[in-house]
Amino acid sequence: MLHHLYIRNYALFAEVAVDVPAGLVILTGETGAGKSLLVGALGLIMGKRADSSVVFREEEKCVVEARFHRLSPATMAQLAHYDDFDLADQSLIIRREISPAGKSRAFINDTPVTLDLLRDVCSLLVDLHGQHENQSLLNTDRQRELLDLYAGNEALLGQFAQELKACESLRREIQALEAQESSARQQLEFLRFQQEDLAKADLKANEEHEIEEELRLLQNSAEVIGAVGGGAEILYLRDDSVYLQISTVLENLRKVRHVSQTLEEEVLRLEEMGQQIKDSAMGLQRLLDTVEADPQRLAYLESRLATYHQLRLKYGKKDGQELLDLLSEVTRKMEEFSSLEERIQQKKQALGLAQEQLARTGSELEARRLEAKPQLEDKIIGILRQVGFEKARFEVAVERMSHADGWLPMEAERLRPASHGFNRVYFMIQANPGMPAGPLGQIASGGEISRVMLAIKAALADRSEFPVLIFDEIDTGISGEIANKVGLVMRDLSRRFQILSITHLPQIAAKGNAHLRISKEVLNDMTTSSVALLTEENRVLEIAKMLSGDSPSDSAMRHAAELMRG
Repeated sequence: MLHHLYIRNYALFAEVAVDVPAGLVILTGETGAGKSLLVGALGLIMGKRADSSVVFREEEKCVVEARFHRLSPATMAQLAHYDDFDLADQSLIIRREISPAGKSRAFINDTPVTLDLLRDVCSLLVDLHGQHENQSLLNTDRQRELLDLYAGNEALLGQFAQELKACESLRREIQALEAQESSARQQLEFLRFQQEDLAKADLKANEEHEIEEELRLLQNSAEVIGAVGGGAEILYLRDDSVYLQISTVLENLRKVRHVSQTLEEEVLRLEEMGQQIKDSAMGLQRLLDTVEADPQRLAYLESRLATYHQLRLKYGKKDGQELLDLLSEVTRKMEEFSSLEERIQQKKQALGLAQEQLARTGSELEARRLEAKPQLEDKIIGILRQVGFEKARFEVAVERMSHADGWLPMEAERLRPASHGFNRVYFMIQANPGMPAGPLGQIASGGEISRVMLAIKAALADRSEFPVLIFDEIDTGISGEIANKVGLVMRDLSRRFQILSITHLPQIAAKGNAHLRISKEVLNDMTTSSVALLTEENRVLEIAKMLSGDSPSDSAMRHAAELMRG
């Protein structure tokens, strides 16, 4: 509830501080006293734009501060989502400052905030219904929320939102995979050509290096045969080969090896050397067996090496291994393309199942809305008749959000679901016979809008959580018994919610739990307005003045007292 309001240097208010009681708080005053200015000050708290014209004294800044206490758990839970300001206990202080130059600053619990954030937060705290104001209940999203609140759809809404999130996640995954597939498809022919070109070459690891080595041997076969053959002869094959000479030396040394450790070591070294010479000679011999002047083999190797060279030039690779790596990469991409199609089909099957579940949950939501719709309509119509709309027609329209590009198939339609389902909800009213029915926001009279708002909120009072309700001249166009009924409805509603009502009618003023009078006076050629909380005795006098003028008669006083007891 609004606990305290402080205004300094705003319009006609030099400085005003007032504690605001709970329940139905009535605001009255003569025309021009500043009632609308008080509403304007509250509008600043709600984030409305202002300029230097609102500043009372040009040399000082304008300050409007509202303190809200005993906020409900539901409101506190919503406020907890904001991390832009500190939140302590069940209270909140909203302050707005306007400099003489028209520069505006906003604060929540002494923390500077943007106007957008201020508006969001204050929408949870204050609901202002003034002449032609843009009330929250004129918003179709809010109207849908109220129908769901009446129908008790909170749990089902949460389920739908989760299922929708899953569907949207799958749709994004499919779109990403299809984009990937489209890109891969454009490369597919080239990839296929590369794979066939490289696969046809039958490339092998290290083959290019081996070919180059064999080619060098064959291209120099005469010199190689002479050098290798001669080397094998000298090392091992001749009668006076190095190996035989070492063997002769070893034969003599072995006879005396036991004499000295040094001799033993030299024998071992020579035995190892002899074996190495023999192995080298055999290796040279094996190499010699492979080296022969074979023109066909030479041509094959040259052709094979040319294949590697051509492929390296074509694909910009430096050796055969990089060509093999390219073939592996191309093969992997083609396999991925094949798997993409399979993955897309799997995701589409999963999306189909998820959409079926979403449609079932959405249909249940829709059914509950349609079931609650006539009950809410009857309840609102009943209260509308109490507040002066004796022949009003009120309808809660529930429609599906169908669209040609909708992605959720539903019977013969394609729908575009939102987090709240696939229904559009809006309130329709025909206030007077002969007048066309239309959306709530198209009612011409601000006073009528305020009474319709009062009826809607009274109908939903047992199932909803409203902020502070402010009605500016809800009494426009009514009087007598209807005004009395409006006051009774407001008083009943104020048992659950704090209501501030600016009124000219004594029947409504008498129903208040508290009464604030706004007065204007001229001191030292300067006009200022003030706000005072009236005592019970002064309330009777104020209501009597509303009945019969500034000098009320005894009968007017008695009538005022009777109205307050009613």
